Amino acid sequence: MASTAWSLLMLLVVLALIPLALWSLQKLQTLRVGGAPRALQVSAQLALGARERVVLLQVDGRTLLLGVTPQQVTLLAECSGGAGVAAPAGAAAPAAFAGLLRAAAGMRAGKAP
Repeated sequence: MASTAWSLLMLLVVLALIPLALWSLQKLQTLRVGGAPRALQVSAQLALGARERVVLLQVDGRTLLLGVTPQQVTLLAECSGGAGVAAPAGAAAPAAFAGLLRAAAGMRAGKAP
């Protein structure tokens, strides 16, 4: 009887450690060594469907607007330097992202935002 109780207790301990291990792995993935700035940073994203989204990405001083589906990633607009599309510092509100999307679409069409 004590053996069964001990086995059940160990099973519960292992099951409790699984979420802790997953959380720590997630934190380790986002850890930056030496505090160096990230070369690739997702500024904002907006879900358009179940698995489709528009992503605003910053890479080496350039801002890219990407359309992402399960089959492919498509470049919708690009801006180099700090001009044009300004990405927000934190998580963007949907209204702010919509403004960024309009500005990027205007740049692609050759219009000034």
